[in-house]
Amino acid sequence: MIKHMSFSGQGLRIDDLIALNDEIAALARAGMPLERGLMGVGGDLPGRLGKIATELGKRMERGQSLPEALASEGAGVPATYRAVVEAGMRSGRLAEALQGLAGFARSYVELRRAIGLALLYPVLVLLLGYGLFVLFVLELIPRLHGAFDALRVPFQGPVVALERMGGSVAIWGPVLPLMVFIGWLLWVATGRASAFQPGKIGRGLRWVPWMGSILDGATAAQFADWLALLVEHDVPWADAVTLAADATGDGRLSAAARRMAEESRRGQPTSSTVRRAGGFPPLLLWLMGVGRRQDTLVQALRHAADTYRRRSFRKAAMLRVTLPSILLILIGATTTLVYSLTLFLPWTTLLNGLTRFK
Repeated sequence: MIKHMSFSGQGLRIDDLIALNDEIAALARAGMPLERGLMGVGGDLPGRLGKIATELGKRMERGQSLPEALASEGAGVPATYRAVVEAGMRSGRLAEALQGLAGFARSYVELRRAIGLALLYPVLVLLLGYGLFVLFVLELIPRLHGAFDALRVPFQGPVVALERMGGSVAIWGPVLPLMVFIGWLLWVATGRASAFQPGKIGRGLRWVPWMGSILDGATAAQFADWLALLVEHDVPWADAVTLAADATGDGRLSAAARRMAEESRRGQPTSSTVRRAGGFPPLLLWLMGVGRRQDTLVQALRHAADTYRRRSFRKAAMLRVTLPSILLILIGATTTLVYSLTLFLPWTTLLNGLTRFK
C-alpha cells in the first residue's frame, strides 16, 4: 500500500517548488511521459524533493492527470501553481507556462532576500537599543536615584517616569522581542510554497515602499503572457480568460474573468463584456476589447506583458537600492535618538538640580 504524503506536511518551500517546477518543465520540453520521468527524477533528487517527485509520478501512473496529482497533495501546493499547470496543458505548451511562473517565482525570491537583508541590520540595532534601554531603567536609574538623594537634589521630571517603567518592566519588557519573533514567523511563512500566489503573495510585505506596485505589475504581466499563450493555441475565449486569471491567484482578476466568460458564453459582444468586467488594469481591458476585433490580441498582450515586466523590474531595482537606507533611517536612527535622550535626560536633570542647589 502506497503511503500518502502531503506537501503541506513536508513544509515545501518556494525554492523547492521552483526546483520541482524546473524538473517538470524539462520533462515536458523533452517530450517524455511525465509519470515515468517524475519517478525517474525522484530517484536522483535528494530528500524531500525526490519523495515529492516520486509520489507525483505514482499518482499519474494510477491514472491521475498532473493537475489532479498536484491537487491530491493538499494545501501545500498553491492553487496558483495548479492553475498554471492546467493552463499549460490546455494550451499544449506546459513547458512555456511553467517557465513563466518560474521567472516570477525567482524574482520574488530575490526580492524577498533583498528585503530580509535590508531588515536585518535595523532590527538588530532596534533590539540592541531596546536591550540597553531595559538595562538602563533596571540598573542605572535606581543608582541615579541614590545619587540624587545623596546630593539632595529632588528626584523629579523624566527620571520619575523612567523609574516607574523599571518597576513594570516585567509587563512591557517582553513586548518588543515577542513582536520581532512573531514578525520572524510571518516572514518564514512567506517563504513557504503554500503562500506562493502571485496575485496575493506578499500581502504582509505590501507596507514596503513600491512592493505593492511591483507585485501588481508582475501579476498583470503574467496574466497577459498566459492569456496570449492560451489564445494563440485556440483555447476558447471564455476558458482562456478564466484560466489565465486563475493562474495569477488574484481574486479580483478571477472574479472579473468569470463575469466576462459568463457574458461571452451568453453571446454578448466582447467589447461590451470587457467594458463591464472591471477588475483588470485599464491597458489590458482596452487590449482585450480592441485586440480581439482586429485579430492582434496575442501580439498586443505579449507587448503589454513586456511593458509591465520592465516596469516592475525597474521598481524592484530601486527597492533594492533604497530600502536599506529607508529602514536604517526609520528604525536605526530613531532607536539611537530615543536611547540617547533616555541616557542624557537624567544627567541633565541632575546637573540642573545641582545648579539650583548652589
